[in-house]
Amino acid sequence: VDFGRRRVQVERMGVQTAVACAAGAAVAVGVYYYATTQSTNGMQIKLSASQRAKKKAKKEEEADDSKQRVNVFFGSQTGTAEEFSKIIAQDGKDAGLNVQVFDLERFDAAMFANSNSLFLVATYGEGEPTDNAKPFFEWLTTQADGDAFKGMRYAVFGLGNTQYEHYNSFGKDLDVKFSEFGASRFLELGLGNDDDDIRRDFEQWTSKLWTTLREQLGLEQSGEAWVKNGVEYHLKYTAFGSQAAAMAAGATPCSNTLETSNRIIDLPVTVNRELYQGGDRSCRHVELDLRGQTVTYETGDHVGIYGNNDSESVETLAKRCNVDLDEWFTLADENGESPFPCPCTVRDALTKYIDINGVPRKGLIAALSEFASDDKEKQQLVKLTHTEAHAEYHAYVVEASRNVLDLLHDFPSVNIPLANLLEMLPRLQPRYYSISSGSATTPESVHVTAIVVDKDLGDGRRFKGVCTNYLKDLTDGSLVRSFIRRTTFKLPADPSVPVIMIGAGTGFAPLRGMCIDLDTRRKGGATLGDNILFFGCRRQDEDFMYAGEMDGWVQAKTLKHLFLAFSRDPDSFTGKVYVQDKLNDNASKILTALDNGAFLYVCGATNMAREIKKTLIQNLVFLRGLKGGKAEEYMEKLFKDGRYHQDVWSS
Repeated sequence: VDFGRRRVQVERMGVQTAVACAAGAAVAVGVYYYATTQSTNGMQIKLSASQRAKKKAKKEEEADDSKQRVNVFFGSQTGTAEEFSKIIAQDGKDAGLNVQVFDLERFDAAMFANSNSLFLVATYGEGEPTDNAKPFFEWLTTQADGDAFKGMRYAVFGLGNTQYEHYNSFGKDLDVKFSEFGASRFLELGLGNDDDDIRRDFEQWTSKLWTTLREQLGLEQSGEAWVKNGVEYHLKYTAFGSQAAAMAAGATPCSNTLETSNRIIDLPVTVNRELYQGGDRSCRHVELDLRGQTVTYETGDHVGIYGNNDSESVETLAKRCNVDLDEWFTLADENGESPFPCPCTVRDALTKYIDINGVPRKGLIAALSEFASDDKEKQQLVKLTHTEAHAEYHAYVVEASRNVLDLLHDFPSVNIPLANLLEMLPRLQPRYYSISSGSATTPESVHVTAIVVDKDLGDGRRFKGVCTNYLKDLTDGSLVRSFIRRTTFKLPADPSVPVIMIGAGTGFAPLRGMCIDLDTRRKGGATLGDNILFFGCRRQDEDFMYAGEMDGWVQAKTLKHLFLAFSRDPDSFTGKVYVQDKLNDNASKILTALDNGAFLYVCGATNMAREIKKTLIQNLVFLRGLKGGKAEEYMEKLFKDGRYHQDVWSS
């Protein structure tokens, strides 16, 4: 059955069935970027970034050289920039363009000259490019010249958070650098703010984008042609009658960069214990065994962990889609590439690879609307996809923490096939944790300190963090899909240089690793500086984690000073006390240490880090007389000299 252009291919043991999708308002997100491998006789042969990019470009040009070409490059840490790139790609294809999406990790120097190029890039850490964009940025700043971007017309959309010190700095840097190389900017820099509403920012920027492209490229069709065309799918679901049949068909190349990079390893759990002494919250201390692995870590690095969706949610979704969890299948695009490792079972896909707990994007809601048999439900879903109904979407979906299961519960007439749902749902992304162990002390053990996210939403639902609840339930010997991510959050090479460490809650994690290694250096005979630790939590009798360790470091003189702040301690006579308050009380001591060459490390929520900097600047003004912006210059110099480090996250 074929209703217009809408057809989903479902192949079962050689029998093809077309599943019809009714037309409706939609944002189709079904374009997957290209794999780092190709299959040959069941083996995967890795291609260079240059070979992959050239192969893809040549194939697409041969496929349709009559359409005007737009390249979309993404630099993504958590998957949002990649998701936005795919939305642009589908909208562009509906508008009659030949739009191709490229992971910046796979760039080729010859791709930019005389091109129409869009860059969607997130900023990571202390104003740095994301992991997958680092090779490109290094080439851009050390090897590229004007010829590489000659004739390029470009636009940049940055993804950031105003709570961070260097808001959207990577996107801003790219925008300026391209202009300096002589490229032509055809649309002003777009800045998405995740602290407010980054999806609204993106929609506003893309509305300008399509207007500009229509003018410059002579498009007759609106960039919102998907409203009348409906969702278009690009992946084929092939089911197998048995595991043996699936294995005989062979593995498909995976288009996910991380999956094909050989960085992911299975690490066994050796310890999993509770850190809190009371209250209704939980914080886990988990230790992962690196013995026998070639990968190493350094104190201050992050560990990326792929959590599993909880089994109850997986079973509920499978039942709702009327599928067997043990069915083997492959999901692949026209090039034979899959968005996650295939073949696999439905259970594995819904458990390990698909994000079923995240906020449903409008493209998914549009897809659900096409499978709603009840007209009232269909119209309600369609309305949520409209730009003018953004407030309703934000209130009902985002603020209420609804996921796809909630939508399927609230709209019972929706009967969407699993194949469609798998294509529309995003990949389950890794969660990053600051490693809380010291590599000089326990090089074969990675420690993770994580608060379990479990929130009562007040309407009979609970919001549970995927990864922290996964970690909570792990037992000794459980294997955790993990990888190490390098950071610049490092101790000075000279142990005699004093360090000032400020952390609240689990922000203490990397500082613990530093204290552990400083203590090891002391035991080895090293002379330590006058090290200072500020630690804050809610209550001394509930969430004062690692208290015994801190006391031991003070007794051993690894720490000269330990300042504690308890924001909700019932025995406090001064009200709520935060780490910035303790910092303010000891400002003279801290500024003297900084004047004498101390390094400063801040870890925790971005609002805490902002208050720390504000407190330091105020005291530089009052105690040092640095006025007229000189206090800010003092802090900026600390940062540029590598003596001011932050490891922060949005609260």
